[in-house]
Amino acid sequence: MARVDRRSRWALDESYRYYRVLESGAEPGLFELNRSLSTLSHALYFAETGEFKLTRQLWRRLQQALFERLVTNFPGQFRFMRPESRAVVEPSAEIPEDGFISFHAHGSKRTEDIALIEISRLYPKTLMAIRRAWAEGRSIVDPKDFNLPDCDRDTGICALRPMVLGHEVMSEESRSGKEDAYQKWWGLYLQAYCTPSKRDRSMLYQHMVEIEEVWGNLYY
Repeated sequence: MARVDRRSRWALDESYRYYRVLESGAEPGLFELNRSLSTLSHALYFAETGEFKLTRQLWRRLQQALFERLVTNFPGQFRFMRPESRAVVEPSAEIPEDGFISFHAHGSKRTEDIALIEISRLYPKTLMAIRRAWAEGRSIVDPKDFNLPDCDRDTGICALRPMVLGHEVMSEESRSGKEDAYQKWWGLYLQAYCTPSKRDRSMLYQHMVEIEEVWGNLYY
């Protein structure tokens, strides 16, 4: 089995607890945000396949909130991507409403620490600041770019950040999900240990790695 650096992995329950820490007023950390968003991305993929039972709407809201924390607190480069091809939108081109936005914060230790979310899920105030940078020919933003008023002077309408609800549900799903993942991981481990086929063993190991991308270190 390929060597796995489990120290750099965060479990889904750790990502959830970290958001609660941020809610309490703690300063955002780049390492923690990158790991949390990576874990959530893998978790939502597994939720779509039905392998683990997660309330996707709740976890997507958590992903949305953490992405917001990342992009508004750390300088970095953003890219717009088209919805189906994921092709990068060229500078000065129109922003696709149903596309994606990626963000790579400066200071990230790994090149794969790139957060991705649908453009439509950006908070209005955040999207307004990014649109302004794009119109100015920039693909790099800084926290000061987001120092915009919460309320429109002309209409008086205020864009409030959506609240992350369902804490009890997410807490229970992260707990029970990890227990389920533990059983699945060790079941795959035993299958890999017993199978004579190198190809099958490699596939089983790969599935184990994928599970750990969501649930962290299960080798205990």
